[in-house]
Amino acid sequence: MVDQNYFSALTDDEVSVLFCFLCSDSGPPDFTDTEWLDLLSKIRQQVFTKYANVTREEAHQTLDRLKSRDYLWEDQDNINETTKDETMYKIASNKSDLPFIYSSYNTGSVYLRSRQSSRKPGEKCVMSDRSYCDDLLILRLQMNILTHVTMEDTGMYYKIHQILNVPVNILSENEDKRRDFLTVQKRGGDAVHLRGRSHNSVDHVTWLWRYERWARPNIVRSCIGLHPHLDIYIIDNKPYRKPNQYHKYKPSVKWLLYGVLLVDQFTLDVNNESHKEVLNILRERYFTELTLYGEIIVPNIPSEITNIRDNRITFISDDIRHDVMYAFVTECLVEDSDLEFFLTTASRDVISEYCRSWEYKRSKGERCLYVPDEPEKMYDLFIDKLQLDIISHCTLSDERIHDRISIRRKYL
Repeated sequence: MVDQNYFSALTDDEVSVLFCFLCSDSGPPDFTDTEWLDLLSKIRQQVFTKYANVTREEAHQTLDRLKSRDYLWEDQDNINETTKDETMYKIASNKSDLPFIYSSYNTGSVYLRSRQSSRKPGEKCVMSDRSYCDDLLILRLQMNILTHVTMEDTGMYYKIHQILNVPVNILSENEDKRRDFLTVQKRGGDAVHLRGRSHNSVDHVTWLWRYERWARPNIVRSCIGLHPHLDIYIIDNKPYRKPNQYHKYKPSVKWLLYGVLLVDQFTLDVNNESHKEVLNILRERYFTELTLYGEIIVPNIPSEITNIRDNRITFISDDIRHDVMYAFVTECLVEDSDLEFFLTTASRDVISEYCRSWEYKRSKGERCLYVPDEPEKMYDLFIDKLQLDIISHCTLSDERIHDRISIRRKYL
């Protein structure tokens, strides 16, 4: 165990490195990775006003000092519970919102509480002191907020409903029923695999630190399927989706169905050169197992899904289109890079139909694909695609997008 007297001797650099351990969901921080070095530099800057960037050598020298003084378990390369408590105390007492911005899922579950939560005697926790920290707590814990101690704060229910799309009647149930609800969603969900990751296990969600107060998971937020949660919902820091019939179609069929979504008026003409280009881009990104020849052969698509006439493919109904869109979002539009691809490639029709700004308040049953306000290029792509039609779009009810529209107007 670490002698309590040693904690007063911790340097600012050492506290910053220790806090990085509380920001990781997948083992110790890797200071050979530039993202971890950037985070370490941010912590030093924001907590201790040290503005110089930390080098790889400096980070490892600090780690070695901590190991030599028993702040880290040398064999496990991790920090003990007492050190975690003291580190969280030092960070929170200097910068109260930082634990909400940077903490890992596991750290957030243990330490973070909403503003109106009741602290129990002797409980070691960090209480939110502003509204956006409550938002960050929900974003960090995702669906696990339903069984977190902060659910004692009933004032959080509306926020949870708005951010995670969970109906208020579920939130107001007792803990056992909320836990049962989570179990059903986990057992009934398929794992969502992230780009470039292993498909042999459920991947941990990446947390986007770089936006600080707008920190969020790197998972596209949408409500296309009419479920009591987001289309891709996160439990135990892992993403899931509810399966639908279109997920099971052959790649050659899904490729064309998703292509119908992306072109003008949801009508794919396989002889149209611009439509062929969209299909080719879609294939190169998501269906690399398919070979593209000069002429596109329409596969056997079930007749109850589409109309095919003169090599033009359309959906039979809006409901079918919505279901295909749900399959597309939960299979292809998973991370920020996918959403950027969509905003760049898709037609104005599909973007106008489904896309909404980040703070847009959806009506009951409305199908929405949310565009984040950070990085700014996401809003720019959204606005530029709709051009002046953005002025009459329903997303204008979100006043927070107005400034960005004003800035982009000179480019429209």
